Amino acid sequence: MSQNQTDPLSAGRDVLTQGAACLEGAAAALGEDFLGATRALADPQSRTMVLGVGKSGHIGTKFVASLVSTGHRAAFLHPQEALHGDLGQAHEATLAVLLSHSGSTDELRVLAPTLGDFGAKIVTITAYRDCQLASVSDWVIETRVEAEAGLHQLAPTSSSTTTLALCDALMIASLNIRGFSPEEFRMFHPGGLLGRKLMKVDEVMTTPDRLPWLKPDDSFRHVLEVITAGARGFALVCDEDPSSAPPLASVGVISEGDIRRALADWDTASLRTAGSMMTADPTAITSGALMLDALRLMESNRFSFLLCDDGAGRLAGAVHMHEILARDLDVAVKSERLPNGPR
Repeated sequence: MSQNQTDPLSAGRDVLTQGAACLEGAAAALGEDFLGATRALADPQSRTMVLGVGKSGHIGTKFVASLVSTGHRAAFLHPQEALHGDLGQAHEATLAVLLSHSGSTDELRVLAPTLGDFGAKIVTITAYRDCQLASVSDWVIETRVEAEAGLHQLAPTSSSTTTLALCDALMIASLNIRGFSPEEFRMFHPGGLLGRKLMKVDEVMTTPDRLPWLKPDDSFRHVLEVITAGARGFALVCDEDPSSAPPLASVGVISEGDIRRALADWDTASLRTAGSMMTADPTAITSGALMLDALRLMESNRFSFLLCDDGAGRLAGAVHMHEILARDLDVAVKSERLPNGPR
């Protein structure tokens, strides 16, 4: 099929490739105005009002939702409503973000001087700085979009995509200045998948006293019994009392994989002891790490579990991928799946 207006696949690709080119152009154009707006947004005392009409208004509401979710004090103010009494909401604003592809939206041109009188710095996101709103703006961030993508180049496509991306860029850049942490992000997302991904390992790990344990001289048969009863697919090996938080360096681990490798030599397998089968110095993660980092470490090493240290070289517990996934999917772990604890 030829690449013309009747080819929907080509039309779709054109929208994406033209949009990508516009994003590259906007990225290359970032400069001092972007830095000034970012610093104003990142100020701990900032109060941001976002204004836009039509598609720009929809982008503005998304921008505000992202700002609020990352700890910024922000609100969307519809220009039409602001012209008829709601402008008081912006009285204490320190920053006003005006979204206008043309740079000459009537409502924004009327409102901008008053926003400035309130003491708000004004940043305008528009196609080019040679526009009417530039004269009342402290900073102008350009999308540099000359034409929309698609049939007849009428519907907002490249301009709306680039405007939204610049809003995201402002937010992320301001978070870099603030030093925003995953812990802060979780504070604003206590529920849902994002909140669970940002849980700490120590919130899901099993403590040493509830893990299956072996002594180095335990027989092969006993190893099988303990791992089976523990229902986790592994057991820990140590001479010390598990309840005393033994040094991680003194703890070995036997997994179901270790058992399979031992059984490869059928004639000697039954003579093996826990100490001869265990993996010494097993991979561990700090108990204060994010659960997401634990999952990534397990995935990259093809592990189903990890030991956890307390940050001072002592065993704090263990975390199993199944438990993480069960919590992630809001599935309760059955009581019979819990380990039996130390012998």
